[in-house]
Amino acid sequence: SLKVFFAGFDRLDHNPSKLYVKSKWRPQWDQVPAWVTKRLSRFFARLRESFVHKRAKSNLLPFQEKLLTELRQHPFLLFPDTDKGLGPCAVTYDQYIEECLAHLTNEEIYERLSEQQAQTLVSELHEKLEAWFEDWQEHLHESELKFIRRHLNDNSSSPFGQFYILYKIHKGIKDGRWPTRPVCSDVSSLPHGLGKWVTEKLLPIAKTQKSFFQDSFELKRILDNIRVLPSNAMLFTSDATSMYTNIKTPPALKEISSLLQKLFNDGTFRHYNPKSLIEALHLVFENNFFKLGDTYWRQKSGTGMGISPAPPWATIFYGIFEEHILKKWKQYLFLFKRFIDDIFGIWLSDPSPEVNEAKWEEFTQDLNCWYGLTWPCTAPALSCDFMDMTISIENGTLVTRVFKKDMNLYLYLPPTSSHPKGIGTGLIFGQVLRYRRLSTHQCDADKKIREFYQRLLARGHSPNTLSPLFLKAE
Repeated sequence: SLKVFFAGFDRLDHNPSKLYVKSKWRPQWDQVPAWVTKRLSRFFARLRESFVHKRAKSNLLPFQEKLLTELRQHPFLLFPDTDKGLGPCAVTYDQYIEECLAHLTNEEIYERLSEQQAQTLVSELHEKLEAWFEDWQEHLHESELKFIRRHLNDNSSSPFGQFYILYKIHKGIKDGRWPTRPVCSDVSSLPHGLGKWVTEKLLPIAKTQKSFFQDSFELKRILDNIRVLPSNAMLFTSDATSMYTNIKTPPALKEISSLLQKLFNDGTFRHYNPKSLIEALHLVFENNFFKLGDTYWRQKSGTGMGISPAPPWATIFYGIFEEHILKKWKQYLFLFKRFIDDIFGIWLSDPSPEVNEAKWEEFTQDLNCWYGLTWPCTAPALSCDFMDMTISIENGTLVTRVFKKDMNLYLYLPPTSSHPKGIGTGLIFGQVLRYRRLSTHQCDADKKIREFYQRLLARGHSPNTLSPLFLKAE
């Protein structure tokens, strides 16, 4: 009925905010032509006549059904996700809880609460959020106000975030156990809607950081624009150690608040009210209350991965210090780019090996001089793996190839999956495009596409189905 009602209207040329509540409005019966209702009624009547109830054929093979039944009936197993999208894993319930508590018992970062304490704190938080609405509602767009309040109301009955861990199996076993990544999902928490609003305000600022890039495709474009490298260029990467957890909340609030006020005062950004945004930052990052099972917790310090504005928050926080790094080391940094907690750079080696070693050591120490964040760096080399690319220097130019982690299981959807067919088509088109865009040499892309084709065959897809789609994707 909506399509019929709006048929003939010119499409509105606008760019609406992501902060909106989906409308439930539908036109009245007398606003839709009668012939539409009659035709729909006849269509559904014929459809019901043709539909026959029958038991659907299973899309699982017998051994798969048997294995799933055994796993489902196992009394002690859980199946958490692994980090980097490497698929599910199986651990015992006791192991999972023990490894969650390995994070939560860090008293510098987390504090356990009684149920009464937790309920009292979220009640106080609810009052603070209401006070924030009262103070700043005149500065909010109607859609923003409606969005934030809807999430606040929806989450009031169960106002806590949820804690879980991801297994970092690509890192390998360390000290007899698999490393894990703690996640505090805020989707069900009271400040979730406000956090989404904070994200919208911080993102434009994060994107102006000198080291910022959006994704692998943008980094590839940047690298392609470097036609010739100096002969002393070498590549390095760095991955911050537990960046979110180690961002101390008080100094981060101090530094980011000061920057927000400065950028507003000098007219660089005018899309926010600095006082309302700074107050919102305090509400979101100082009130991370969450549950693990039937236990209640508060994050005292650090940034919870899973909080909506955490990525732009982290990007801006270290970006403030990067201004100093880029200025001091411009003689040695041909390129310096960062995606949240991952750095890629091109280092210009000093002609003297002794001087170069000393300067490199000093540079890596300088990276660690910002409120306790640490950035272990790979040694400068002619090739490195960064995000989903292998980047190399060959004959004085940069060459990129698609990089895959050794433990990638390639769990593509099998042909028996009940997903819409368009999902499989989109997967093939998307991957082929990705291999082409991220590969400098088309022969490398060809190789990856052939491997992709073979992996889909191994998942049970038919060559008769795949071949036309691959040809069309090219």
